[in-house]
Amino acid sequence: MADASNKKTVKINTKKIWLLNLPYFIKYIFGGEIFPLVAFFALGFLLMPFSTLVYLFLNPILLMMVYKLAFDVLADAARGHMSPVVRQNYLVTNAVAIKVAIIAILFEGVLFMMKRHGFDAESRFLFVVLTSFVTPAIYMSLALTNSLVVALNPLTVLKIIRVTHLSYALMVVFWVVLTMFHDVIINPFVFEHLPIFLAGVLSNFSDYIFLILNFHIMGYIVYQNRLAFDLEGMGISTAKDDDIEIMSVEVNPIHERIKMLLADDEAEQALAMIIEIQKAGDHSANVQDLYKKAMEMKFYSPSNLEIGHKVHRRLRDKQIKRAFAIVSKHVDAGQEFTEVSPEDIRQLIEYAVVANKTKYIAVLVKDYHIKYPYHADIVPNYFILAKVLYTNRETRKESEKILVGLVQKYPHDKHMSEVKAWLQGLQLMAKK
Repeated sequence: MADASNKKTVKINTKKIWLLNLPYFIKYIFGGEIFPLVAFFALGFLLMPFSTLVYLFLNPILLMMVYKLAFDVLADAARGHMSPVVRQNYLVTNAVAIKVAIIAILFEGVLFMMKRHGFDAESRFLFVVLTSFVTPAIYMSLALTNSLVVALNPLTVLKIIRVTHLSYALMVVFWVVLTMFHDVIINPFVFEHLPIFLAGVLSNFSDYIFLILNFHIMGYIVYQNRLAFDLEGMGISTAKDDDIEIMSVEVNPIHERIKMLLADDEAEQALAMIIEIQKAGDHSANVQDLYKKAMEMKFYSPSNLEIGHKVHRRLRDKQIKRAFAIVSKHVDAGQEFTEVSPEDIRQLIEYAVVANKTKYIAVLVKDYHIKYPYHADIVPNYFILAKVLYTNRETRKESEKILVGLVQKYPHDKHMSEVKAWLQGLQLMAKK
């Protein structure tokens, strides 16, 4: 990592349309960790001459990693983080590439049905043009919500296009031009004049670079319109100023990934990477410092209270996935989780339901009514637990017991009508 003296800070005015800041987007690609990461992904094509089967297996995985990186860039820029160091984004899960594939399959399916039902070539072409125009808006929504249903909602798509209007239209044109440049000029040239494995690497590299570039521009456009999108209302904290500082640093991407692993308490993964780069000859002072930190983290056992505060900070910063990962790891190690705030429990159990990690809910809700006897979340928290317990035939009686207790102790709670309806349904099912 470069010393602080090697850091250069410049500003860009994000009020300007993205086209006027295009040099910045190009510098972003080649001035940080994007370039080496994309080069690494593109080198996957070298596997094909050795084993086509291995390449066909690994290529979709590499493509998923590229899309994950692209969506991270989009979401990062939407927050106003314009320096060329990509932060992992809790909203963007690894499954985002699968959702992109679903969108593509959906569009191809509609096109196939149009052809099957006799639509002429002109109608099908217009559909392709339409889908090409709305796809960036779908991706922008997907990056912010991680919801395929929301992203494919025509009202959401129309709002994004209406709010961003000229910037969006120019970006779509730019995307189409880059795609044509890649398909019509780059690919024919490299595959005609270079060995196939080298041509494949360069083709993939340019394709991935163009993808990241377009996603970065989309994130910039979202940031420009952050008030119209109500990003704060979505729980996405953004920079306040339109003049964004960009810190240009000589970045070692591997070092940065190790730092991110340490920030996420992944000491063992960080140590594995450190050992690999040391074997490759990197014995810099920065690596030694990272090794020391990783070893300290590996053998340090934080108290329950320290874990609670760490989780609370993650939840406060809307990093719910990371917060839950800390809790689950702590509980799996046989420790008890001690929350800092009663509201932390509600967020964690709601995430547990969404992530299908319901085995932790009983641990999280344990003694909640005793610790917080007048809290408004007592009924909803235990109601979630009861519904989870009901899914297992062996714990259905316990589920009914919880629901009966809620009805008796909290008859005036605002959630009581739903609780009673659930209890009645449970009891009716038990009689059959």
